[in-house]
Amino acid sequence: MGRAAAIGLTRERVVEAAIALIDDEGLVGFSVRALARRLNVYPAALYWHAGGAKTDLLAEISGALIASLMTPEDLSDDWRETIRILFRRFRARVHEHPHAAPLLGPHIRSNGAPNAPWVEIILKALTEAGFEGQALIDAFNSVVGALEGYITLELAADGATEGSEWVEGFDAGLDALDAARFPLVKRHLPQMYNRSFVMRWKSGDVAPLDDGYNFLIETLILGLEVQAKRGRSREVEPATPATHG
Repeated sequence: MGRAAAIGLTRERVVEAAIALIDDEGLVGFSVRALARRLNVYPAALYWHAGGAKTDLLAEISGALIASLMTPEDLSDDWRETIRILFRRFRARVHEHPHAAPLLGPHIRSNGAPNAPWVEIILKALTEAGFEGQALIDAFNSVVGALEGYITLELAADGATEGSEWVEGFDAGLDALDAARFPLVKRHLPQMYNRSFVMRWKSGDVAPLDDGYNFLIETLILGLEVQAKRGRSREVEPATPATHG
């Protein structure tokens, strides 16, 4: 700890160095020992600043990536535009650190407080849309699921090398698909190849799926509008008079 104090080690510096290490080496090359070597301290010093386990450190990294995406000053008068801004900033931020994308799913759940700023913003937007009670929570989960799920999938591909044996095998498997059994796959494959989930080998950091993401945002907003309207309609429906036989 003496060495850590001497170099001014802080939680923020630990997390910043951890993100830089993941940027350089990927999650495969990330370890507490490797991070300690980069900062020239003992591993115990890192745990002192970022929790008592590696999972705590990964949660801190996940939180740091997205915790400050928006502030109350960024809120639009239109809740729809607030959702659009959040989605665009979230994706832009994660695309700056594509190797860290896999952390979002498993670790975002364990850093609740750091995420409070953007959670508050989502809840405010959805409240303005007309959601309340359990419907508000359901809508919130839908927004967060769409927000994290798309980007995690987009950046999940390994990014194989053009002309490599693996890519040649990937292409051969697609070419060998039976058109009689998979007519739609074969018909749309030219448009889907490396421009859609599943039917690709390029990662989203080199072949981003922009159009699909914008389609997701607008589809989600339209769906939220319908669900909010449906909820309001149920609230004003007159009670069915009881019948007496």
